Amino acid sequence: MEFQIDKETRAALEANLNIRFFFRLKMKPGSRHSSDIIPWAQTKADKVTKAMLEAIGRQAPNLNVDMQLNIVSLLRNRPYALLCYDLFLDEGDEQVRGDFSQAVRQPIYEVIKRGKTFHVLRSKKMDAIVAGEYEMLQHYDEGPRPSFTDGLNPPLYDERKRVEKPKDDGSPDPDEPEAGGAEEKGMPKDRPAEDEPREQNPEREEAR
Repeated sequence: MEFQIDKETRAALEANLNIRFFFRLKMKPGSRHSSDIIPWAQTKADKVTKAMLEAIGRQAPNLNVDMQLNIVSLLRNRPYALLCYDLFLDEGDEQVRGDFSQAVRQPIYEVIKRGKTFHVLRSKKMDAIVAGEYEMLQHYDEGPRPSFTDGLNPPLYDERKRVEKPKDDGSPDPDEPEAGGAEEKGMPKDRPAEDEPREQNPEREEAR
């Protein structure tokens, strides 16, 4: 993997700060069930993040890396999953980490893939978008992290816990490439009254 990392993101990574990332992954047709999507998203986020750290020389064996996947949102009309997760790069205090992950608004660092290169940058314009999604999900969903939404099959909630239909057996893995499609920008509005997602900048490509 090739990376272009801006100065602000690099400084945060080198300072072992707690960091909140946002990026989009392309899916293949098939299972949209959380039991398939969440482990796949976790694996992808872990792979990209470790490669990112190696790109700035942070692959030392004694580096403690911990991730908290907070949101996985599937878009309704595009084959993409949008991810938000928190990265912790030192032992830290568990209370501090918990407070960071529970906070609605944090600076957002966005991962964008163009061609074969991942661009990682501080994205101030995403701060309010991601904070709005956190606020909405904290209102509806008190279940364990990550919160999961699907624009094609909006979740139901019972006593503020997400309820899903049983998984269909034989569904393919979400990681197979699919030709065509465009990206969406920002977190989708997966509220009970479903809204059309925002349009993506076509210049931005998916994270594979």
